[in-house]
Amino acid sequence: MNRIKQFRLVASCAIGLGLAAGAVHAQSTDAYHSIQIFPVVVDTASFSQRFSFHNPNLLSAVTVTPKYYPATGTSQAPNLINCPTFDIAAGKTVTFTSLRAVCPSLAAGSQFGFLYTSERNLSSNLPYAGFSRVSNPQGNGFTVESFPASTFTSADSFINGIRRLAATPSSPAFQTNCFLANLNEESAGGTATSIHYTLYNSGSAVIGGGDVVLAPGQTLRLLDVFATGGAVAGDYNDASVRFEENNASEEPGLMSLCTTQENTTFGADFRIAKQEVGAGGLGYPGDVIGSQDNHVSRETLVSADGVGRTFEIASGASGNTHVIYFRHPDYQQCELINPATGVRAVNGHGLEMRLLDQDGLVVSGGDLSTGWSETYMGDKNDRNGGSNSRYTIEVESNEQNTGAVRAYRIHCQSGSGHSLGDIIRYKEAVNRF
Repeated sequence: MNRIKQFRLVASCAIGLGLAAGAVHAQSTDAYHSIQIFPVVVDTASFSQRFSFHNPNLLSAVTVTPKYYPATGTSQAPNLINCPTFDIAAGKTVTFTSLRAVCPSLAAGSQFGFLYTSERNLSSNLPYAGFSRVSNPQGNGFTVESFPASTFTSADSFINGIRRLAATPSSPAFQTNCFLANLNEESAGGTATSIHYTLYNSGSAVIGGGDVVLAPGQTLRLLDVFATGGAVAGDYNDASVRFEENNASEEPGLMSLCTTQENTTFGADFRIAKQEVGAGGLGYPGDVIGSQDNHVSRETLVSADGVGRTFEIASGASGNTHVIYFRHPDYQQCELINPATGVRAVNGHGLEMRLLDQDGLVVSGGDLSTGWSETYMGDKNDRNGGSNSRYTIEVESNEQNTGAVRAYRIHCQSGSGHSLGDIIRYKEAVNRF
């Protein structure tokens, strides 16, 4: 089986639907986007869903186009519904009392799947936010916020704290159901992809798993994931599940989530999978912890920029300036790697580096420095007016090796992710520090 992301950083509807009332995990305060997806939506006798969409723009209305992608096993599947467009007036909120209110042509019977929405405005980009609440007839429910389409990648993802427990005289039975979806493709027909899932007990031992194949736009429910995955009968508490995309040539947007419900009142929770290991940080020798996103890679090893310029310093007084985006509060660590040795460059290699914030203040490094240990970037109000913004890495000759061209790589690590460090000034005849 081809699991392309197994590198683990050794080097550095009631029971039928199984929807899930608790805190939503891994959601974001970065709410406004042009494509918003509700990874699970529902309309059944046991659960209904209320939707709210907000337009923060005070000058223009937003026109939103919704599409409902039904899950396998529903009366609507496999046929998607192109739902009527709707407008959100400038600065206003639009509410729908149910999925059927969003999509009036929904087929009769139990429905669940995902809802893809996007803004349609040819003159400008007008992001909006989406929120929904799922509830049963007694009013018990949970929140499903919308997520931007760019959030979903083929990174390995992980959910912990799942459970299956038999009922006792003093407590209800608990059941975990998981949902896997392959994001629809707007620009191409697309091909099916294979996903492997692995179940672990509370001691991290493998207890089951399986493989599923999903076409673009398809959702599949794993009803009682322990039973579906072949785990032996019995109770499981504090267990976990990992999802991995199998195909080396396909990297679609995947949506993985689980709901753990108690089977008396069907109170439950909703858990979006956390992207744990993504395809590497451009040049890094293996996959790295974090999302599959080179804007916010947790670890990068880069030797050339986006237009193919090799990282090197010309002979004599010469310097390069790289632009890199860090987030704060956070910790970061960078170093120059000698390509010939594969480890941090020594002073004899003839280079030095430093990191500056956008006000030109030195954050790390300096004279004769080829790297630094983990450094705190400061509290939110310490830098850039509170914004996560750009920094520069300056690399130049340290005047100990002036007669040769010196190649280098930049290796950086951070807790919340950073960009790749493209060059904005190349081989300048400078001596800045």
